[in-house]
Amino acid sequence: MLLTPGTRLGSYEVQGLLGRGGMSEVYRARDTKLNRDVAVKVLADWLPNRTESLARFEQEAHVLASLNHPHIAQIYGFEELTATDPERLPVRALVMELIEGPTLAERIAQGPIPLEETLSIAQQIAGALETAHEGGIIHRDLKPANVKLTAAGVVKVLDFGLAKLLALLEGPEMAAAARNPPTLVGPTRSGVVLGTAAYMAPEQARGQPLDRRADVWAFGVVLYEMLTGHRPFQGATISDTIAAVLRQDIDWGRLPSWTPLGLRRLLKRCLARNVTDRYHDAGDVRLALADVLDDGGSLTTGSGAVRAATWTRWVAAALAVAATAITLGAWQIASRAHRGVTPVIRFTIEPPPQVAHVSYVAAAPDGRFIVYEAQVEGEFQLFLRRLDEVESRRLAGTEGGRGPFVSPDGAWIAFVRAGKIYKVPTTGGEALPVHSVQGGPGAAWTADGHIVFSRAWLSGLSTVSGDGGTPTVLTEPDRSKHEIGHWWPSLLPDGRVLFTIVKAGGGLNDARIGLFDPGTRTYRTLFPGAKAEWLPSGHIVFYRAGRYHAIPFDASSSELGAHSFPVLDDARELDPAGDWSQTIALASTGALAYLSGPYVPASRLTWIDADGTSTPLAFAPRPYVGVKLSPDGRLAATASYEAGRLLLRVFDLERGTEEEPKIEGMNWNPVWLPDGRLSFTSMRKGDFDVYVKDIANRRTEQAVLAGPDDTDPVAWTKDGRIVFQGSEPDGTYPLKLVDPRHPSRITRLTEQHVENGGSLSPDERWLVYQSAASGRSTVYVRSLTDGSPATAVSREPGEFPVFLRDGRTLALVRGRRLVVRPWRESRAGFEVGPERVVTQLAFGSGWTYGAPYDVAGGGRFLALVRTEDTPAPRIRVVLGWNGEVERLGSGR
Repeated sequence: MLLTPGTRLGSYEVQGLLGRGGMSEVYRARDTKLNRDVAVKVLADWLPNRTESLARFEQEAHVLASLNHPHIAQIYGFEELTATDPERLPVRALVMELIEGPTLAERIAQGPIPLEETLSIAQQIAGALETAHEGGIIHRDLKPANVKLTAAGVVKVLDFGLAKLLALLEGPEMAAAARNPPTLVGPTRSGVVLGTAAYMAPEQARGQPLDRRADVWAFGVVLYEMLTGHRPFQGATISDTIAAVLRQDIDWGRLPSWTPLGLRRLLKRCLARNVTDRYHDAGDVRLALADVLDDGGSLTTGSGAVRAATWTRWVAAALAVAATAITLGAWQIASRAHRGVTPVIRFTIEPPPQVAHVSYVAAAPDGRFIVYEAQVEGEFQLFLRRLDEVESRRLAGTEGGRGPFVSPDGAWIAFVRAGKIYKVPTTGGEALPVHSVQGGPGAAWTADGHIVFSRAWLSGLSTVSGDGGTPTVLTEPDRSKHEIGHWWPSLLPDGRVLFTIVKAGGGLNDARIGLFDPGTRTYRTLFPGAKAEWLPSGHIVFYRAGRYHAIPFDASSSELGAHSFPVLDDARELDPAGDWSQTIALASTGALAYLSGPYVPASRLTWIDADGTSTPLAFAPRPYVGVKLSPDGRLAATASYEAGRLLLRVFDLERGTEEEPKIEGMNWNPVWLPDGRLSFTSMRKGDFDVYVKDIANRRTEQAVLAGPDDTDPVAWTKDGRIVFQGSEPDGTYPLKLVDPRHPSRITRLTEQHVENGGSLSPDERWLVYQSAASGRSTVYVRSLTDGSPATAVSREPGEFPVFLRDGRTLALVRGRRLVVRPWRESRAGFEVGPERVVTQLAFGSGWTYGAPYDVAGGGRFLALVRTEDTPAPRIRVVLGWNGEVERLGSGR
């Protein structure tokens, strides 16, 4: 376009070109109406797709108009302007505050910036980003060229043209858009394209979904560049630069010696390639910077600190060497145990402190390392722990991964994520897709490089090359024998496959162990049980009725011993309905790794008043999961996990009595109807169906949602509709709405997978629920009346949201605290007020089957309160365990 000085655009007279970017030109202009200088940003005329670029241009205007912060360039208007030159067409222009002064890029070009000035600039940038993040906006293109410095030392963040609204990422089309990195178009002058690539977060460079942490990464790059005068990631081409972002080690030695330790830690948190290791948003960064400033910006950076750090590293290295020697010595002892010597070595692995829960453990065939699946801030992540090292390491690229298993040579770790099997090198690298899968639990890697896997929850087994390709079907459930699925394959030394035959009825308590012969392509049933694995001592270890057992098995003749016997008294139980959990892992050496402690800890029904006062009820403590109060508040329903199955229980709170309703099969997840009847999930047919029972009249329960897909009740409306979780082919469970009288008319309420159901507001206008689809457990709310997208209630993680009956308050669990927040409906939608902590409690388990509390009138709560604190997650390892099983089997 290149407008010449003197050109008039409406009331604005162009004075000169200020800059030129990928999609626009910025001019200095004089506002002749208000007599002030402004910046006028117009869409460039070289763009190949002007319509799409205009939409992005308009989006920038809307984004800037929604932000009001002293460190964000102010917008004056977005207008269509007519040029005085008759040959020029009208242009769309963004009229903005004119910022006098150099860009941060120009300042850095002069060399590293002193510490005090760096901290001032960083604080102002963080404050601007914090305001954007609180407004649901991510910048996506933060770099020194988009930051201006005034003569008064004021920082202004510019160019929100690539910003994305986080609230819009609920929809699939916006989710796809969010996965696209910034469009690298426009002139190919040195530094324009490479400058953008150099500030991309790794997930942005990979085309993965983005959130606020992408801006945190870019902030870290900018801060590093201010301190050193150099970019941490550089390359001769775009590809080289992106490759450096993804893999190149950061040269921390470039940081000046006077850099405070607190600032070094802050930088490393910002520039953590694993997104879950970064600060959550710019607000966290600003607070961390404030801590550095509070310490005077001159923390222990002298030689004493260097000597202390060196000493710490030396001690850590010495300990690692000692641990290696001890572990390898134990390994040799365990190897001798397999040859007839009987020593058994036991030790415990403690995951990193940020790990909240470990749900799955797998072992390398040679037992040299274990892999475990853990939750960090609500997101699943895989960790690897070598037995000759002292710490676990996070496996990059496995965010959201479930069900890890290891290749026979220990070179690859495979897992399932978002409907696909992936594999990642044990030494680290990119996760490579292998094949699609619909969420079935369990997989095993054969000696010839194939993967045997369960195709879906209600399917048989298939096999596919570890390099991908066309799968081959191995088994199909025999419906005539009430088989509904084949799960958890594991291998015998000769290549035959042990697996779990899931049957309709009582969940895993009704399961059978199957044996598939690849030679004859047939399978047979061996005995009752689930989750079977071969042990070199000549036993099959399996799960039944809530604990693990072993039974002698001659692999050559396929003969079973006469009796099984219990093992592992302290091993954690499996989910009775089956899920991704795996609580023990066996290596071919006879080594064992397992998770200990109860799957569901015991808890007691407890009244909690609005002021936090707790009053335990006289009912016996049990492993309860989920609790719901009847509409009149007289009855409470829950499920208890006993002897490997879930049982419904109903409590009369006025009389102090309880009963176990006579209901066929395994049942859980009670949800009351407005008329006082009770709905629940039942597995009697094998899948999850919704039934309704009249508790008062003891009538036989009736199915209301009993199709081939899994369904779980969440809430009922007064006109008889049900909000429920329904399964999808990719293994997710979004929320849906249906009138059971018209079952074909189903409305999908959420795009993402939902954990722990949800809650309807008393007027049934709002639905609140919990999802970890964004990377951590977040509470969302959406309208049931206008179809508008869901929005996050707050940026802090939360669980188990429930509306109080007053129609003005929302409760949720944050960590170990029960908190409440006032809410109201406004023109802007759903607004929440400040948070108040009701009480701090160890709530009973409910993360799988419903909230651990419900609300009563007057702001009271009925909660499941644990009778004992749950210890920190630990993994127990036993070397030489096969010898111990031999002794147990012989009665010695």
